[in-house]
Amino acid sequence: MLKQKLKNHLVRRRDEMYARELEEKSDFYGNWYRRKERRLSARLERTDHRDGKKLTCEVIRFSHLRNYIISGSRAMPDLIIACDDEGRLTDQAETVIRDYFAQNPDISLAYADEDRLDENGHLCDPWLKPDWSPDTFLSTFYFGSIFVFRSSELLMINPGLRKASDIEARSRIERDSQEETRAKKRDLDDAMQAWIYGKLCMKLAQAEGGFSRRAGGKFPIGHIHEILFHRTAPITPWDSRLIKGSLTGRYSSESARERLVSIIIPSKDNPGVLSDCLRSIQKYTSSSPYELIVVDNGSTAENQERVRSILASLDDSVSTDYIVQPMEFNFSKMCNLGAAHANGELLLFLNDDIEVSREQWLSYLSEKAKLPYVGAVGMKLLYPNSDVIQHAGVVNVHAGPIHKLQYCSNREVHYFGFNKGVRNVIAVTGACLMVRADLFHEAGGFDEENFAVAFNDVDLCLKIFRKGYYNVVRNNMYLYHHESLTRGDDRKDRIKSQRLSREQDTLLHRYPDLFRRDPFYHEDLVQDPAVTEFRIAPEDVELEEPHYETPAKRSRPIPDKWLDPVLRLGVEFANSTDRWLTGPVADDEHPTRGYYIKGYSFVIDADNAVYDRFILLQEEGNTSAPVYQVAVQNRYRPDIAANLTGQKNDLLTGFGTVIREKALPTGTYRVGMLANDRTSRQVLAIWSDVKLAVK
Repeated sequence: MLKQKLKNHLVRRRDEMYARELEEKSDFYGNWYRRKERRLSARLERTDHRDGKKLTCEVIRFSHLRNYIISGSRAMPDLIIACDDEGRLTDQAETVIRDYFAQNPDISLAYADEDRLDENGHLCDPWLKPDWSPDTFLSTFYFGSIFVFRSSELLMINPGLRKASDIEARSRIERDSQEETRAKKRDLDDAMQAWIYGKLCMKLAQAEGGFSRRAGGKFPIGHIHEILFHRTAPITPWDSRLIKGSLTGRYSSESARERLVSIIIPSKDNPGVLSDCLRSIQKYTSSSPYELIVVDNGSTAENQERVRSILASLDDSVSTDYIVQPMEFNFSKMCNLGAAHANGELLLFLNDDIEVSREQWLSYLSEKAKLPYVGAVGMKLLYPNSDVIQHAGVVNVHAGPIHKLQYCSNREVHYFGFNKGVRNVIAVTGACLMVRADLFHEAGGFDEENFAVAFNDVDLCLKIFRKGYYNVVRNNMYLYHHESLTRGDDRKDRIKSQRLSREQDTLLHRYPDLFRRDPFYHEDLVQDPAVTEFRIAPEDVELEEPHYETPAKRSRPIPDKWLDPVLRLGVEFANSTDRWLTGPVADDEHPTRGYYIKGYSFVIDADNAVYDRFILLQEEGNTSAPVYQVAVQNRYRPDIAANLTGQKNDLLTGFGTVIREKALPTGTYRVGMLANDRTSRQVLAIWSDVKLAVK
């Protein structure tokens, strides 16, 4: 009885300790922001502000902005800080803004990041924005609650008098594609918002070259990568309906419907799949002229005849071409071959496992691809017969390119509408990629030698981006993608998997700057390739100034009786801190400062608050080698807890630890976990398949 009472007492203490730690760590955004604020303060203390202080500025709320500008009744300051009525600037905002404009004399318009203060005074809902994204801007007012401009720019745009019709003839606007015409018929929600969005910011962005190809690759509109505004009301981005009468970057005098689109489809031995694709194109394409080019790298004679029969059965008004050239599968070469036979001004590279299900899909693509500043254009792809996202734009995290929002539900609105609007991204998937023919050839087409199978689409998009163009994904329309039906899954074949790794390595080393920072994906958002949702990465701030744990050599090995699968372990990363912070190319250029191990673990059907956890490290292939034990920091992981049942206190199942560079002997270590129940004598252990290479 006494023994049980003692255990109950210990359990209550551990649960209380857990509750206190959970309260602190569940406020992960607040903790992250406070660390960032301290680092910003330290940086500002080291900065010479003399040039910034020369610039005068004034804060004008949105509700007063129009009258303030149009009245012209006073001498204006150098900088006008425009912000929403509901909220406040951060304490350091004006200093940061003055310094930014002093250091960037060629920037006349900029915006900053923001978050929200809830009714209890807690910070939440961080909106970490991309660098200047013209097509995102045309889809939603992502400047949000704060933007800044030089008052001298008002002389160029005269927002109080000049109308959109003075810049672009009404007849040109009316000739644009049907879906934009329909959008323009909707009523405005708020005249004030419409004026700020369409009459002021739109014209400022135009005056700064925001809808032109980037000169020297430099962004013409500034983005201050700091939280400078705390809203007090929920953040709802303004809709593009507000700018229906404004110039929206449609510089071409011809409608998208007047351009021939060459649809290039690589396909081999899949006549049934190809037939479904072609018939869906025919069924849902009426407003855009197109030709079909099927490129076959060696189907059987029987399947070739079936393809010819399918093409012959299509509408006579559509030109078709069937190119057969037996060769090893080389997606890049097949696409280049199709492009060489194309007659269209626009090229659409399309997988044969794509299924069209909505009208106007082709004009949605072409209306963007036609614009002189736009590069490659893609579209949101869903898994068949579902609302599950397969592709909503490629993001370059430090480990390489990933499909952001993959496996997320399209019914939900993700990260301020990312999956619902038109977005600028660093790359789009080659499963559906449209580009102007002249730009495709200017960029050198697909790289047949280095990217025969994978990453050819990303490589093409990065080449286009480096030339100053903006790549676009249309997430306001979708297609269905029966992914990898033609080629299968490369990861299940050892040789194909090696080729995949080799092609990825080539890509990473060709564009190291773009994998350290994707301009359309904020550097403070999560870099873990396993996380496709948008969220901040609090550990990245910690790793800049890490708390190092010291490995302790155990005096005795791990007994077999401790090994129990009731302890679950997922190691998500085990490598150098530099590789985590700057990507795979870091190892080639920087010495290793330490090693970072992160993941999650829990004990099935148990109170996880009673366990202390330790990383275990032992030289690979040598069970008699000493075992090192390393303490870990608990991490808040609601994503793991959401998938667990029967657990108690499972929100701190995440862990992370940082080890100094010389703390372990050189070698390759297998990574395991030890869980020690502090309310009993139970000790559990498990080994993972993950290895840590120590140099």
